[in-house]
Amino acid sequence: MLAITNRLLRGRASPTGGESKIAEPPTPKPSPELPLCFMLSHVEPDGPVRLDGVKLSVTEVMGLELDEAKLGAFAGALNACDFSLQLLVRQHPPDLSRLRRKLEAAQPTQLTAQTRAAADSSRRLLKELESRPGVLDRRFYAVCEREHAVELRGVLARAGLSVHPLNDDALRRFVIATALSGTPTDRSHDSESVAEIRRTELIVEGRLQRSLHLSKWLRSLAPGFLQQLMSTGAPMDLSLHLGPIPPAQAARQLEWQKVRFESARSMTLRRGKSLSPEAEIALEDISRLRDDVQRGRERLFNASLSVTLHADDSESLAELTQRASAHFAATLGKLDPLPFRQREGKLATMPLALNSVATWRTLDTSSVARCFPFSPPDLDTRSGALYGIDLRACAPVVYDPWDGTHLNANTAVLARSGSGKSFATKLGVLRGVSRGVVAYVIDPEGEYADLARAAGGRVFSPGVPGQGMNPFVVGQADPEELLQRIGSLRRLVEVMVGERLSAERRAALDHALASYYAQSREHSGFRDFYRFLERDDPEGLAKLLRPFESGSLKHLLSDDGDDLLKHEALATVFDLHLLEPELRPAAAMVCTETVWSAAAQDPKPRLLVVDEVWSIMQHPEGAAFMVSMAKRARKHRLGLQFITQDVQDLLSEDTTRTITGHSGRALLQNAAFKLLLQQDAAAISTVGDAFDLPTDLQRWLLSCPRGDGLLLAQGQRFPIRIEATPEETDLIEWRPGQHTQPNQQNGTPS
Repeated sequence: MLAITNRLLRGRASPTGGESKIAEPPTPKPSPELPLCFMLSHVEPDGPVRLDGVKLSVTEVMGLELDEAKLGAFAGALNACDFSLQLLVRQHPPDLSRLRRKLEAAQPTQLTAQTRAAADSSRRLLKELESRPGVLDRRFYAVCEREHAVELRGVLARAGLSVHPLNDDALRRFVIATALSGTPTDRSHDSESVAEIRRTELIVEGRLQRSLHLSKWLRSLAPGFLQQLMSTGAPMDLSLHLGPIPPAQAARQLEWQKVRFESARSMTLRRGKSLSPEAEIALEDISRLRDDVQRGRERLFNASLSVTLHADDSESLAELTQRASAHFAATLGKLDPLPFRQREGKLATMPLALNSVATWRTLDTSSVARCFPFSPPDLDTRSGALYGIDLRACAPVVYDPWDGTHLNANTAVLARSGSGKSFATKLGVLRGVSRGVVAYVIDPEGEYADLARAAGGRVFSPGVPGQGMNPFVVGQADPEELLQRIGSLRRLVEVMVGERLSAERRAALDHALASYYAQSREHSGFRDFYRFLERDDPEGLAKLLRPFESGSLKHLLSDDGDDLLKHEALATVFDLHLLEPELRPAAAMVCTETVWSAAAQDPKPRLLVVDEVWSIMQHPEGAAFMVSMAKRARKHRLGLQFITQDVQDLLSEDTTRTITGHSGRALLQNAAFKLLLQQDAAAISTVGDAFDLPTDLQRWLLSCPRGDGLLLAQGQRFPIRIEATPEETDLIEWRPGQHTQPNQQNGTPS
């Protein structure tokens, strides 16, 4: 047992010893410094330096979805690798402190007491996730000598991986975290740490670490077998060291082994015996591999795999060790516990590009590629809001649709009735409002009105006197924007009249809109446009629009409809349940155009939720309107979220009504995020074909629990679980009279 103390990596550290003093009782030798124990000289801004003077480069790699195409690309990239490298995977508890501070700073001051309590509980949930068992950050790294850094990044880029070199403070936090175990955090230069080396574990800062080495490799490697080990939810550092063998040397080794096996077979046949099946298979494998190496399709690598497990107590460490050993034993592999060699095992899993265990196994390129230690991906940008827990990566799903890194801020929610899509949407609205994102909801069934009232927002009932809107108000728009608005209003009028206009009437309507806005763009409204249309209306368009000017729908479009921007609330719900079903598509389009007008005048993060979007999409002009809105929303920082349970109708074709599935698919193609909750068996094949889902994911979507689903983003798939706090659930499910009043008592709602 050896105790080691130091001051953490402050500048350049040089090893110091000290002479023994003869005394009674003898004084022990001074403990070596921690960098000496971990073979570190110091950390420069662009990489760590080992005690032997070797300078290293560390590159962070973004995870990818695993499939045969990516395995092939990775194998092809490895064939061009002529230097040693280390592939490192770290799993550790997440550090969400910065995210909590961002959310607290972005919280609007006008939140109600109950909404403020829900926001506080959401930040407490983030704090709880930092210590929840099984919730981890997974990060991927590649390490090599600094002189090969550019080549390594090129190899990884050719494999389709996104690489980001680590530098400065991020690099320093990473190196300290690998040495001391845990999450990379800011630490004081003067902080001290103590490491204790025991027979089968290390104790660093009170946490236990146990290093294991794969002494017996699997007979055959299945794609993604390392993912199954990492998905156990255990904090660990997993390291794969690779040393390429020169092709000429590899060919000689394989030729020698082939000759040896053939000689053994000849001797066996002379004795009148037959060769064992194992020897026959080995000879065939060697012959095939030798031919592939000579043709350049394969290369040989010296490979070594080590893993360091982290736990807070001996019982947990023993359980994690048993779990890891059982994973490899199930595939005829064996982990060596490395007794009395824990320091060497620890060094093998640090970013040193050093296999201190010094045992190797020869693998071909295809076998190395099947290890693929860069999967699964995660969606945790430490910015925005918490959307759920990744069930596969065991990590929080945190992102900001408006941070500029995504194609757009649009989201599609597709699910069967009762799968939790409304709850998930309300939770997203609530968490967005809590950080200042203005939300608008087009609600055909009155489901969101109570949430808006509880959150201090407002509820509009289009068609009720005094609550009308006027999307015909157009400010000083640029010519391109005005042209798009005219096209949108023309489609709106077609939905309002309830029929597809003839070519002559469409041309007349387009001419009337263009002439009207050419004369005056300020203080223009629907009634002004109606009077303008009455003066010269050879096609009788004014008669079709009369119900909206003086009939039963005269309060739907009113000249005070630009009130939205003047008195904008954090949450606004357009409650359409009082309208007849056949009138709701027109009202929904009126509301959408009004929100678009507000977004065009003052671009900032806004969320527009359109529930039951199929009610609009079933009209050809409504479908064209929604697709156009989805394409243009990004221009004014508007996030369009549309929800439907009519998945098959949205994606299938209906030639009888001149509606094709192209409109529904175009709407989905313009959504950077797709959330698929539980699906109906009748629609799962359509969903699977539309999103190219494998069979196992399709089966999972048929039976996944309420609140679980599949998030598609950035070209990746993330199975997630929607999670809300009790305070958020109370606010989402709040009804007038259910609680006497959203009260505050000891920081929680009653």
